Amino acid sequence: MDAALLEILRCPVCRGRVREDAAGLACVECARSFAVEGGIPFFLHDDLPGARAKKREMDGWVAKAKSEGWYEPDDAIDRELPWADPALAGELWRANAHSFAVLRDRYLEQGMRALEVGAAKCWAAPHLLARGCSYVGTDTLTDSRIGLGRGAFYGEFPRVQADAEHLPFADEVFDLTFCVATLHHALELRAMVGELARVTRRGGLVCALNEGTRGLFASGDSPEQEAEKKLGINEHVHTVWAYAAAFAGAGLRIRRMERAEGWPLVGVGRLLERLPKVGMTLGTLLHLSTGTYAGVSIYSRKPA
Repeated sequence: MDAALLEILRCPVCRGRVREDAAGLACVECARSFAVEGGIPFFLHDDLPGARAKKREMDGWVAKAKSEGWYEPDDAIDRELPWADPALAGELWRANAHSFAVLRDRYLEQGMRALEVGAAKCWAAPHLLARGCSYVGTDTLTDSRIGLGRGAFYGEFPRVQADAEHLPFADEVFDLTFCVATLHHALELRAMVGELARVTRRGGLVCALNEGTRGLFASGDSPEQEAEKKLGINEHVHTVWAYAAAFAGAGLRIRRMERAEGWPLVGVGRLLERLPKVGMTLGTLLHLSTGTYAGVSIYSRKPA
């Protein structure tokens, strides 16, 4: 195993250091063992709270992909992500592409150590590696077609099966920690944001791209999520204020919050957008509070 990765890996249950052994990896503190398959350490341990729900969700994603016809990988599409034609890849990618471009162009710096949580097939990896950054991709799903196993298509870099609410990494080791359309799957929103913050160094970035939101008076049960819930996929839809509170509770300072697709704000939100520094965030908070369902992207920094 890569020595640099092994140095920052921790047991997700007790946060003890781990070492290599004949079976894979083992915690030096609690002696729990973790398999390594295809170079991917498996840290979704049965002793973690919510592990059963997360494993059920893994099966749900495979079932969804097969039923909707996108389980078999398409090299031509995967090579273009996140800027693949939405008509081919799906409308979700329109918002993913805009949000990721903002992250890349406004916040990414040469040489950053980046962690992506909920990375699936790790399509973001080549874009970060091209900027001289190091990259670690994590997800619960290790499937060879739509999960971490597919990551080999994008190059050589560490991939780790991990529960986002119990990340198997040491404190403050990444310069950038981000997720794309993943945070709303957390069983506990504040727990996941807290983990993203914990593993990020002081002065580093924590970003959540294209997360589903609801207006203050919209139902917490989004009709668009019902099919996935039936498959066992953990779906939630939060207000922008719930996201803002979770980030603030983790000690993070939101630098920018905007519509995931980059669409312009309207009404009073458009007026607030003109304020220096905080305008876009204030306008987005107001704009998405009065609607029904939409996507939001949050770019925050951990105070130095």
